[in-house]
Amino acid sequence: MPTCTRCSGKGSIECSRCEGRGTVEEGQLELMTEAPRGAPRCPACGGTGAIACPDCEGSGETTNDSDD
Repeated sequence: MPTCTRCSGKGSIECSRCEGRGTVEEGQLELMTEAPRGAPRCPACGGTGAIACPDCEGSGETTNDSDD
């Protein structure tokens, strides 16, 4: 199968909510319910800074090599 062009075959992309940092500013915590310790983790990526690629669903490969 062809490599996914969106994630370059990694299966994940940078989290847009925290911009890949894994943490969020205090003003961005509206979805968090627990008091964080230290820098608050991003609720979208769980603090990893990356989310599964939506184009390949995390596999790194795509079944369709044309992105028309």
